[in-house]
Amino acid sequence: MKPIHFDMRFVPAGTGPDVWDNPHATQMVDRFMPRDRQHGPMIGMLHLGELHPTPNVLKEVIVTVGEDVRAGRYGDFNFFVSSSDDSTRGVVMDIASAQGIAVFVCSSPDSMDRAEPAGDITANERETLRVVLHAGGTVTAAQLGKQLGVEQTTAGNRLTVLHKKVYLQRIERPHPIGDQVVDPRSVRTDLRK
Repeated sequence: MKPIHFDMRFVPAGTGPDVWDNPHATQMVDRFMPRDRQHGPMIGMLHLGELHPTPNVLKEVIVTVGEDVRAGRYGDFNFFVSSSDDSTRGVVMDIASAQGIAVFVCSSPDSMDRAEPAGDITANERETLRVVLHAGGTVTAAQLGKQLGVEQTTAGNRLTVLHKKVYLQRIERPHPIGDQVVDPRSVRTDLRK
């Protein structure tokens, strides 16, 4: 079986504990993550570091990128936001929940595997994500069904919903292997390159 390759887009928003209050904040993101690209699975991380974005800037960036991700403008893409500030992460999660935006929120680029899903996600879907991640991050519907003790069809439906909501990536594989579904938090990257 061929290994799965993920592209990574790392968008550093700034350095230091400055306040980010730019009325054109999404232009910076557009330079790093151009829309309508054809590519394989991709992860995009907006790294805020110690930066303190104003709520308006955060809302503009999170909603603009999140809506583009949901509409498929970045292709097969998962959105991460990292911030060392607890309050900023909380605001990102609130915005994602209020707008139904799929985003993973973490404290640093090195903690992607501990990122919290935010947005339009139910408790059942959180459980499914937890099981997929703890199973190594890559499963088929049959494997998930065994892990959860449910029928393969039920497991497949759960995976399909999370893929459509853009929390999981689907890698098509021929029968009898079946499609693999990947939790992007399990992807190993070296963001310091």
